[in-house]
Amino acid sequence: MIIAIDGTAGSGKGTLSKRLSKKLNLPYLDTGILYRKVAFELFKKEKKTTFNFDKDTIKLMIEIIKSNNFVNIKKNDFLRDDKIGLLASEIGKVKTIRTHLNSMQIKFVNDSVVLKKGCILDGRDIGTIILPNADIKFFITASPEVRAKRMLKEKVNANLQPHEQKCMFNKYLFKINERDDNDFNRKISPLKKAIDAFEIDTSDLTPKEVEEIAINKIYKKKT
Repeated sequence: MIIAIDGTAGSGKGTLSKRLSKKLNLPYLDTGILYRKVAFELFKKEKKTTFNFDKDTIKLMIEIIKSNNFVNIKKNDFLRDDKIGLLASEIGKVKTIRTHLNSMQIKFVNDSVVLKKGCILDGRDIGTIILPNADIKFFITASPEVRAKRMLKEKVNANLQPHEQKCMFNKYLFKINERDDNDFNRKISPLKKAIDAFEIDTSDLTPKEVEEIAINKIYKKKT
């Protein structure tokens, strides 16, 4: 079974993908990490996170893709940095880079179907561009406020005063809205719900509850 999972940043699509991967024993690819890897390597070389993506920059990114390991990317805090995330979102607007990384994603799917008879991909354009014929599609979302609270809970120092936490919350909320604007409004492969995707709003759900909803939909699809 091939499962496509799309959704907004911080909505829980990665958590759901990992849980389903374990539950169903299917290979899982976080496609967003491919863009973050390019962004991180570009940042390491250029020491900046703002680019106009001219021919030289695009050539450099292609060299990065060809020279780095994109099969087993070791996730770290640097890849999850907010600035790297925003740069990754900007890189996602570059058609040439999307074409290269899309090819990697399709290869992962084809290899997984041969080895495991299926896989799970999560990202922004999986159900619409990468896997339009996936067996089942999910679109995961949550309110910006809930996502900002989750981010705050992950990163906040317990010793911060209430007013400091409020400032951090507002900062994360701004970044989430900025990321959503980038993802929904880019001209190349924008984030959008596939017509045949099942939407899950995780705002008031636990990861286990989200998993149970998805599993029920998958089992119904099988039968």
